[in-house]
Amino acid sequence: MVHSSLSSSSTIDQQQKQPTAISIRNFYNGKSIFLTGGSGFIGKVLIEKLLYSCPEIERIYLLIRPSRDGKSPQQRLEEEVIKSRVFTFRNKAFDFSKLVAVNGDMTKPRLGLSDSDYQTLIENVSIVFHSAATVRFHGPLKKFVTQNIHGTESVMKLSRDMKKLQTVVYVSTAYANCNLIDVEEKVYPLADDIESLINKIINEDSDEAPSDGHPSLMGRPNSYTISKAIAECLVASKYSDLPVVICRPSIVSHAYREPAEGWCDSLNGVAGALLLGGLGIARTMEMRCDYISDIIPVDFVANSLIVIGYHSSLYPEKRPKVIHITSGHKNPISWAQILNYSRMAAVKNPSVKMVRPIAQNPISAGSFVGRVNHRLTMFFSHILFAYIFDFILLICRQKRVMVDVTNKMHRALEVLKHFTNHQWFFRNDNYSKIFQSLPDDEKHCYQSNVEAIDWTCYCNALWMGSRRYLINEDDSTLKDGIRRHKILKLAYGLLDLFIYTIILSIFGYIISLLMQPNITIG
Repeated sequence: MVHSSLSSSSTIDQQQKQPTAISIRNFYNGKSIFLTGGSGFIGKVLIEKLLYSCPEIERIYLLIRPSRDGKSPQQRLEEEVIKSRVFTFRNKAFDFSKLVAVNGDMTKPRLGLSDSDYQTLIENVSIVFHSAATVRFHGPLKKFVTQNIHGTESVMKLSRDMKKLQTVVYVSTAYANCNLIDVEEKVYPLADDIESLINKIINEDSDEAPSDGHPSLMGRPNSYTISKAIAECLVASKYSDLPVVICRPSIVSHAYREPAEGWCDSLNGVAGALLLGGLGIARTMEMRCDYISDIIPVDFVANSLIVIGYHSSLYPEKRPKVIHITSGHKNPISWAQILNYSRMAAVKNPSVKMVRPIAQNPISAGSFVGRVNHRLTMFFSHILFAYIFDFILLICRQKRVMVDVTNKMHRALEVLKHFTNHQWFFRNDNYSKIFQSLPDDEKHCYQSNVEAIDWTCYCNALWMGSRRYLINEDDSTLKDGIRRHKILKLAYGLLDLFIYTIILSIFGYIISLLMQPNITIG
């Protein structure tokens, strides 16, 4: 039977309204943390903020597997984490000796840990942040079971053995239950026997990715979201004795303030789509422009996780607790607004890599006319343009890239399609209450109040961050970008005039032929 904690998530206890007994910084002092997914987007920002705001933390153990090209976990820690630009913005030196690479693998039994590493973790770790996951949305469900479900269970088993354990913070996704519209902060049961469900998936699943609507997805659009839902149920049904908090961020994107405005190192999801739009490559997305885009800055996610780890340790409640880290409930913004604000930012500070002027208005695919417009724009402004562009590069003896970029863009936009054509109401009262219970200085240090987000400023930071950190353009090139944008607008304006002139000339010629009195057709 599914544990009773599945039915609902308890409200924040009244004791949280009392004055804070210990500061967040002092709480983490002297404690050791175990982190999975530390080399990922959220993981790096979380590490940076922990080292910055809690400098007396004892250790952060990072689960890292050797790379396929033979790099050891220690090499990957140094190259992918320590050398990341995320640590270059503060006016202080970080103590990287506190970061310890632990050789392991989420897909292996017991996380592939050696006996000595396992012993070290269970003897020293107090807080667990589990954020590792296969983030590719599509693929055979078996693969997602291995990492997102079995990997999560291995983390829970390890946590159960930890002698100093205070909290396990499991980073899931707000879209684990995207088959619903109104999503509460609770675990939704999928089956009476979750183990039988997992075994059924393993035995029946093919080596191909299930398509949208496949029974195994249970109303979800892809393997990623259903695997997260199953993992949540597994945690709730088998590990409710552990102090687990399930955190569900929505669409995680560029930083709002920390470690720097607009910082991002991932082209996944919305970040890549908006960048390609700012470069003039993406001209249309299939979306409902009036629907809410539930975007959350990555620093808000990292700050929330730190606060949640602290609060849930001091104020334990019925487990597992579910907390949404989302923006749409408290500070909504539509897809049209996001695109328009981002477009204005890109026009104001254009890239020197821009290939053509930015599309003036987003195309909504919410109507028949919108869908037709979207398909025509995809063909003429994406596909046909890409082949013409590469043909010109071929003539100039340059490497052809646009067709490949366009194909990758279409695959990414196809993944996003479900999320830009639906909207959800994610209730997030739990974190709001936790945040409001903090003293003012800690609210400032761990800013994660989504009502404080100025979306116009954020979209400007988002574009400038993409420019600086994703395509490595220094601000000194802004004047060159403006000059390039003007030249492209003039060039494409003349090209449009030339094309329209040819079309009108052809139509004029045909009409003149038809109006000749003695002409015979056929």
